[in-house]
Amino acid sequence: MRYIFVPSLAVAFLFLAACAPEQSLVNQYNTVVPPLPTLDSSQIARGKQIYQQHCASCHGANAEGAANWKTPDENLNYPPPPHNDNGHSWHHPDRVLYEAIRDGIRDTLRPNQPMRMQSFSDKLSYAEIRAVIAYFKSLWTREHREFQYLRTTEDEIVNP
Repeated sequence: MRYIFVPSLAVAFLFLAACAPEQSLVNQYNTVVPPLPTLDSSQIARGKQIYQQHCASCHGANAEGAANWKTPDENLNYPPPPHNDNGHSWHHPDRVLYEAIRDGIRDTLRPNQPMRMQSFSDKLSYAEIRAVIAYFKSLWTREHREFQYLRTTEDEIVNP
């Protein structure tokens, strides 16, 4: 009798755990945020297509970045980083990712130097840039997506 009870208890526990509501995300301002948004597969596919056309030549066909992306060159510029889970894109809120793609990237300590990444404001629409960002998000782990989502919600509080 004892042996029947233990497996039944384990099955009941697993069933209850599977049915439990997803734990709420709370940002650094102690604000509960809505659940992590589901990524739209058609937006991801469009973002990947746009990425392949405009970004892959520098950031790699699979968003893996340049082979030596952690090592600066002789001018102290870092090669193009990955946008997959191995890079640092997931550390930044959506606004920062959007602005980097739209406006390009300039070395703030050496503003007279050429742009480190070109601006795509004349090549990509708002929706196309958002699709590229959705593609990046599809390459990240759930944990990294949640981290980035919390940074985005915090940024929206500070930069409405």
